Amino acid sequence: MNANRAYYFHLDLCVVTYTDQWLINYGEENWKKQIQDHVNSKNFNPYLESNLNALNDAIDWLKEWSVSRSFGLGSRLSWDKQYLIESLSDSTIYMAYYTVAHLL
Repeated sequence: MNANRAYYFHLDLCVVTYTDQWLINYGEENWKKQIQDHVNSKNFNPYLESNLNALNDAIDWLKEWSVSRSFGLGSRLSWDKQYLIESLSDSTIYMAYYTVAHLL
């Protein structure tokens, strides 16, 4: 495990570590284009223009998103038991996984 020093807004010391973990690559160009095409199509109703703008902004800045961690409380990844699902990703991962689990 590597650690570097970084300083946050108020000069507080923040320790950044590089560890193995699972990531979802939301920045993958093919996936990103499919999502942008759908969100901007007539088949999608954002209800408000501000919602559409917020979605497009989020799609643009999302890259890799951590979905796992190696310590703490939480659910184990079904496909890699040494990792826990990062709590903010828990509901997203399991809904997607159990949608296709019977095909795996």
